[in-house]
Amino acid sequence: MGRRRSGRPVWLVAAALLLLLGGCRIGTSDNVSPPPRAGAWSIDYLGPPGQVQMADLAAVSATEAWAVTEKRGSAGSWKPALLRLLNGRWSAVQIPAQLRAQPWLRLAAAGPRSVWLYPDAWGGVLPQKTGDAPSGPWERCPALRWDGTRWHQVPLDFPPVDLDVVSPDDAWALDASGAARHWDGTRWRTVPLPARGIDIEARAADDVWVAGDKAFDDRPQQPAAVHWDGSGWQLTPLRRYQAPYDAEVADNGSILSGIRAGSAGDAWALGVHSVIDGRDDDGREEPREVDERILLHWSGTRWRPVPGPPRPFRDKTYGQAVPDGTGGMLLGAWAYRTAEGTYFRIDAPPNTAGWQETSLPPLQRRSLTVEEADVIPGTHTILAAADLVGHDGVTQPAVIRLTLDAP
Repeated sequence: MGRRRSGRPVWLVAAALLLLLGGCRIGTSDNVSPPPRAGAWSIDYLGPPGQVQMADLAAVSATEAWAVTEKRGSAGSWKPALLRLLNGRWSAVQIPAQLRAQPWLRLAAAGPRSVWLYPDAWGGVLPQKTGDAPSGPWERCPALRWDGTRWHQVPLDFPPVDLDVVSPDDAWALDASGAARHWDGTRWRTVPLPARGIDIEARAADDVWVAGDKAFDDRPQQPAAVHWDGSGWQLTPLRRYQAPYDAEVADNGSILSGIRAGSAGDAWALGVHSVIDGRDDDGREEPREVDERILLHWSGTRWRPVPGPPRPFRDKTYGQAVPDGTGGMLLGAWAYRTAEGTYFRIDAPPNTAGWQETSLPPLQRRSLTVEEADVIPGTHTILAAADLVGHDGVTQPAVIRLTLDAP
């Protein structure tokens, strides 16, 4: 989430306030009737079907965006490719030689003259605990920064797992140990964190958020949200997550894995509280995993738990959450939450499985998964990197677009 330029999981999208015909809205209860619609995704770009999937996306202006795809090769190998949207047309762009051998590439951007392409040491898989080694086949190589005309090499002496950019000489990254690194235009320096970082969101030189977790000797791991005010990190207070009183706990822990901020007083964090219940009820042989999804909103002074969307359009996981700058946000791929706390559903593109009805028989339908999304600067239009998957398992990479009208 945060501007999760490191792709999965972490978790993104944004939207504008929605117009509902007739003015009927729903609240946050588990209604049995479908929530009212607020619009549908449309397909902006569709790649050839095969073993290709979308990995990341960054919208940098009203007329420009970048995306990364990954193609599965033999023996589980992956080969990245780069796409660029310019003046209404998506086209392939050659990856610079320094990064062509890296199987997992991610994007970060602070405008058309500061687009970063960098290797993801985790290979798109979140670390589970402090000290985990990178799961991706990362080898020391540079990041690259596009200045609007050409690529510039930025040295990396650490394995990056997430990166966000304020300006060409002001960037933040998290390394594989969960430590924060700051780029000042000349070098990286380590800036110790009071918790382990998983996802980073840099809005300004004095406004940076990190989501992650904090370990304790005498109690389960707890989620952590840390803020940089320009001079130091502040660990913000969060509630303590505990296992249910009636559980026979085999394992228990909580984590924040994504964070996105629309302004100094409007940020969202996603996470999960996981409990492995070792009770052997009804002859059950395997431990039961119980996950509580965490959705938090920052108002400028404190974090507040927020109810998730109604049951008719809940994803198994929220996936991503990004504020739109007006107090609203898009949660996952299918739900938009207004500043007042009401939810609307978003339909899938035509001829895909999802919220939109289709005349296609089930065996011809395709499901849609959003990997990354971003609001086009200065607009309420969202671009998202998505995968369309057919019943035969064939994947087709796509960029989808959502334009929402304010009420």
